[in-house]
Amino acid sequence: MNATTIIQNIDNVIWATPLIILTFFGALIYCFVIKFSNVTKMGLQWKLLTSGEGSQEGISPFETFCTVVAYRVAVGNIGGVMVAIMFGGPGAIFWMIITALVTSAISYAENSLGQIYKVRMDGQYRGGPYFYMEHGFKKKKVGKIFAILFALLASIAVPFLVTGPSASNIAMAFKNSFGVSPVITGAVVAVLLMLVIAGGVRRIASFSTIIVPFMTIGYAIITIIVLVSHASSIPGTLGLIISSAFTKTAVSGGMIGGAFSYGVKRAVNSSGSGFGETPASAAAAECAHPASQGLVNAFSVYIDVIVCFCSGIMAVISNCYNVLIPGTKVFNGKLSQYIHIGTGSAVMKAQAASGTAGVVWVQEGANTAWPVVGGAIIAIALTCFAFSTCIAYYYEGESGIAYLFRHLPEKNRMKFIWGVRIVMPIMFFVWANVSASTVWAISEIAFGCMAWLNLIALMVEIPVVKKVYDDYMAQRKAGVEEPYFNPRKLGIKNCDVWMEINKARIEADAGGPAEAVIQADAGGGEQAESELLTE
Repeated sequence: MNATTIIQNIDNVIWATPLIILTFFGALIYCFVIKFSNVTKMGLQWKLLTSGEGSQEGISPFETFCTVVAYRVAVGNIGGVMVAIMFGGPGAIFWMIITALVTSAISYAENSLGQIYKVRMDGQYRGGPYFYMEHGFKKKKVGKIFAILFALLASIAVPFLVTGPSASNIAMAFKNSFGVSPVITGAVVAVLLMLVIAGGVRRIASFSTIIVPFMTIGYAIITIIVLVSHASSIPGTLGLIISSAFTKTAVSGGMIGGAFSYGVKRAVNSSGSGFGETPASAAAAECAHPASQGLVNAFSVYIDVIVCFCSGIMAVISNCYNVLIPGTKVFNGKLSQYIHIGTGSAVMKAQAASGTAGVVWVQEGANTAWPVVGGAIIAIALTCFAFSTCIAYYYEGESGIAYLFRHLPEKNRMKFIWGVRIVMPIMFFVWANVSASTVWAISEIAFGCMAWLNLIALMVEIPVVKKVYDDYMAQRKAGVEEPYFNPRKLGIKNCDVWMEINKARIEADAGGPAEAVIQADAGGGEQAESELLTE
């Protein structure tokens, strides 16, 4: 058994039925907890997205939104959708969309928790799953173990391993459209990556606000061109996607079914909902109430849905996709293992022979409407998606490092952060020259481990999320234009930074100094965050 097979087997074990169930049905639970506001309050989400400003310590809601979208819209929205189609058929597209909408509730939960338990560190807000695991669990030792494990994954696996699919797919796209060697592509993009991440969260946020709107609108335009070119096939293609989503094999075949299980898996991988990727960025935002940022970042899932659908529809409507026989796990070069090999491009047979699924399918689909140019535009779009995601991955690594070494002086902590800034581009170059199947499996193993830890934490902290959500909505119902968070009023501990952020409003309501409230919250023998930050 070779290394690739071992890696893929580990991936299959981690992403087996239990994690699929925990993800999908955990998200459904949160839909009820927040009364489906993730899909019913789009007007409020948009209003929150376009309001608010940054500060010396935090970035604006819009900058945070773009940074979060940078996480979500990545190679998983192009290459990952193709992987889902190869193993689950066109019906996987349907389940990807449904899953993304449902899991936006989890996105709300984890991003609001990132805000609830954030702290001030190094002149900026820091937060993430490690903080809400450590401070939100009633069993402190268990929470501490979860926090350290997650922080290790965030600081090592994310910047060094999870960037693999981005690097591999960028290299693949440029080789397919421009004939550029992966060595050259990997080197150039690695240097550009270093230039952006060296500036920290503010440069990342500024870069994201420029590239995210541009890349999303551009991708939608090329999709429209492909749809217009194949207009007569639109009804049949939509019918195929829906019908194949509900066949016996798609829904219940195997353990759960190819279309459903791969749709859920790829949707979660593309959006990152439940992985704990985005709370660190969400925590960096300046706002008066954690729920507002949770709603803003739940809205970002809609962008993810649009890009996933664009990718899937371009491949299927142009017949540039392949589908393996259900249950086929390891491809060994036999074309007989396929139940469908696309005829939209001669390249599809070569893709089947090599067992490859990725951005090339979408490029060939775009080429059917706009020869050569279409594929080149997809390559550029993919580079934008993947590059923006990698800089967001860097920030997750930086935040994990900041948590692990939070008790060290800032100067010493920055040495570790600079280590990530230097090693990450090197690893990007390495992954650009590794096969796609291997890097996808490695990435999914890392994300799967993070998902297990984070989803369990989210289930444990349902009461906190519900309290904060209900408080926010109650204030809005009472006519408060900008609700504010008072953790003491809700009985939530270890949130001292909020007593300072909303000090004036808390004092006005309580009729006393906020410092006294902070000391009351720190009671019971627990050390307050404000004390931790002075060590």
